[in-house]
Amino acid sequence: MKLDFKNDSTMIFNEMGRLLGLAPVLLMMVATISLVATVVKVGDFLSQRSKVSQLAELPSFQINVNPVDQSLYESYARVLSRLSSQVEVTGSAKGLVIRIAKATDYPEFMYVLNSVQGISKDVVWKADEICLAKCTEGASVAIIKGVRETVSVKLKGQVS
Repeated sequence: MKLDFKNDSTMIFNEMGRLLGLAPVLLMMVATISLVATVVKVGDFLSQRSKVSQLAELPSFQINVNPVDQSLYESYARVLSRLSSQVEVTGSAKGLVIRIAKATDYPEFMYVLNSVQGISKDVVWKADEICLAKCTEGASVAIIKGVRETVSVKLKGQVS
């Protein structure tokens, strides 16, 4: 059999198919389909990974601290001074001042000092100064300051 490439070009494909069989063509088709499937799966994996990383974002918390004014110190001083007559409680711009003149009144001093946070609903108290014995201003003195704390929460995916 003689091949004429100019006149009968389709015959070469028939001969190649006959000589080589369909195995290489099918193998090439399977390889192409596998390559396309792999590219699609990698694209799905990357998009899923970005979604998971967005969901894994942790919520953020921020604490806002605002100092209280002198009028609030004075109102707390009025309430706390009713707890014990031996303890002097005054409100000033620098904070709430709790003092006793005699060391024998120390239990009353501690009672009033420990009661400060208990009567406060939305004020957090922090001791600025505490002197428990041989103080310059009395037997025991405490200066405490109050702040109002609010918490801001940003949940994952929430736009601020």
